Amino acid sequence: MKISYSKTFEKKFSKYDRKLQVKIYEAIQNLPNGDVKKMSGNDIPPIYRMRVSKYRILFHMNEEEIQILKVDSRGDIYK
Repeated sequence: MKISYSKTFEKKFSKYDRKLQVKIYEAIQNLPNGDVKKMSGNDIPPIYRMRVSKYRILFHMNEEEIQILKVDSRGDIYK
């Protein structure tokens, strides 16, 4: 399955320390396994979120591709 990253994700991800980057990257490689939930709302395509300790990753997913949208701390991701 192909994984693509948004510019918003890449910008925020680059600011994290190396240890956290590795943790987030490994979690993304294991998608769709992990603590994944579908977000409520009428989004087409649906948005999913995954927890990685106190951080959240928002992404779209279909049969061919996972598009990573954002990564941020729990309090800031939904703003």
